[in-house]
Amino acid sequence: MKETTKRTISTALEWIRPAGIALAWFLSEYLGTDAISKFHILGPSVVVLMCGTVAFESLVLGETASAKIGYRPDRAYQIQSGLNNLATALTALIVFLLDWGRHADAAVVTVMLLFFLLSAGNHAVRAIRDGDRKPVNLTRPVMALLLAAFLLYPMIRALSA
Repeated sequence: MKETTKRTISTALEWIRPAGIALAWFLSEYLGTDAISKFHILGPSVVVLMCGTVAFESLVLGETASAKIGYRPDRAYQIQSGLNNLATALTALIVFLLDWGRHADAAVVTVMLLFFLLSAGNHAVRAIRDGDRKPVNLTRPVMALLLAAFLLYPMIRALSA
């Protein structure tokens, strides 16, 4: 794949993620009948979207994804991290398809949120300590907090029902 194509896809993913989250929320509101069914649609869908696209970037876009955030390309670690995100996305898909219940939905969402919040902390440290002011390093902490705020309320509602 050409480098320019990889850059275009990598940039597009930054817009596809919020659009996909909005679509998942709409579908959960439209198709869900109560807090549990709405979260069953929303939670795993967001995990598949977020972790799946991060896995794609790590595994397929490689050095382009690293350059976007100012990291040195380290394919061995990047592949390992990508496989971890792929495993999380596939687990969310299994949880959704097999309808393992609200606690499984909440568990997979919690794993994803913890990963993205910890990763956001890493981005913030790189931006502050290392002076890496790439837009991704500056926006990831805010976006991770927004994602957590967006998902925690429906998750708590589903667990309380």
